[in-house]
Order: sequence, then structure tokens, then C-alpha cells
Amino acid sequence: MDDQAQEPSGDRRQWAAAVLAGLAAAEGIDQALVTALDPHPDLRAENGVRRARAVHAAALGLGPAGCAAAAGIPEAMLAGWRAHDPAFDAALTSASALAAAHQVAVPGKLGGFGLRLLIQSVARGAHAGTAAAALGLRSDQLLRLRRANPQVSALLDAAVQQARGLRGSERRPRRGHAYRLVQVSDAEPPNPAD
Repeated sequence: MDDQAQEPSGDRRQWAAAVLAGLAAAEGIDQALVTALDPHPDLRAENGVRRARAVHAAALGLGPAGCAAAAGIPEAMLAGWRAHDPAFDAALTSASALAAAHQVAVPGKLGGFGLRLLIQSVARGAHAGTAAAALGLRSDQLLRLRRANPQVSALLDAAVQQARGLRGSERRPRRGHAYRLVQVSDAEPPNPAD
């Protein structure tokens, strides 16, 4: 494991900033690999990846809000996907049952994946309490976690600072309008005779 990822003796703020930079770099690499394979984004393929992330989150014991956060979509969209896609709904239900059977998630506690989602959400501008609630953590539990674990506190502080830096002020950034072009592929290729 990388020495920088272990923190203890160094400055916690520098360590936390390095961890956040690593998470951002990993997201950038994921996007670069997808773009290398197909420079024209396909909405169907992107939604397939998002569904897989939601199922992964469910297998780690996260509820609907956490699954939506992992997929990078609103919870209402996740509910819509479940309602209109029986296979996806069955996959989420099975993954949740697997997590429950193996007692993967302890209520009121975060695992590494949950902490990753928490700090990424805060770094993008979400309020820490809101991001924690999406992962099944109450505000008082988050506060206790921060007090008991200086590394978690440093990560959350760095995430808040990053969010402030995105906007260039001390206020939490607002989410602005974002547009991107994607290609929507049909289930069957169009008939050339048509």
C-alpha cells in the first residue's frame, strides 16, 4: 500500500487533500478509459454502468439513497428504473438480500465505500449531513464519527474546502445547469432499406 495513503505521522490536511486528489484522478481515469473505447458517449451504456454501481452499493448494504448516490443519479430516477426494469429491480433486491444475509452493513456505521461516497458528495457541494443521511447515517452519528476519528474529520474538512474552492468563495457551491451530448442507441440497428 502507498505510504501516502496511510497518513499517521504526516500532516492530516495534506494527507486528506492527497486522498481527495486521488479519488478525483480515479474518476478522471475511468472517464478517460470509457472515452478511449468509445469517443461518442452512449446513454444506454452509461446507464448500464450506473445500474451496476447501484447494484454494487446494494451488495455493500446501502439503501436506496446510497445506491442512487453511488450511481450518481437522483433517488427518484433509481425508483423509476426499478419500476420500469424488472431485471434491475430483481438485481437490486437480490444484492440487498445478500448484504443482509452476510450482515455486510452495520446500521449507523460506514464502510470504506460509504466513506468514499460521503467525501465525494461533500466535495461536489452536498451538505455533509445530507450526504451522510443518503448513506444511512444520522447527523449525530456523523458527528461522533468525526470526533472519534481524526482522519475522517480531516477528509470531510478537505472535501468541504474543495467544494468551496470550486465556487471560489466561502459559501457552499450551488449546482448549476450542466449539459452534455450523448448518443442514444436503439435496441436494434435501423434497417437500411427504411
